[in-house]
Amino acid sequence: MDRLFSTHENIAPSFIANKSTDIEDEEFVSNELKPSKKQKRNNVDTIATAISTMSESRKRVWDKKIELKKERMEKNHTVEMKKLEIEQQKWKYEKEKMKLEQMKLEQMKQDHELKMKNIK
Repeated sequence: MDRLFSTHENIAPSFIANKSTDIEDEEFVSNELKPSKKQKRNNVDTIATAISTMSESRKRVWDKKIELKKERMEKNHTVEMKKLEIEQQKWKYEKEKMKLEQMKLEQMKQDHELKMKNIK
């Protein structure tokens, strides 16, 4: 009932207070609620800002990771190309070496044949 009529008994039972006589408590209660509401808004804003910052940080990290992977792949590609180039040069060298050996063998064979003819 007291809540309906906005009245309640004070400490002294002979005195009844209502909204007009109890302004100080009301202001105190309303002042307490406002900072908490502002605080909640600030918390929401703070959380929103934190989420936004984390999202931006995650994006930067992801971009950096992709960039580093790309650089690593390019370096690996360059290294592999150089290895293949070296391998190709090695095979060219081996091929030339084999040709020279074959020529030497043919020359030795011809020399041997000439010696054999001279001996007969």
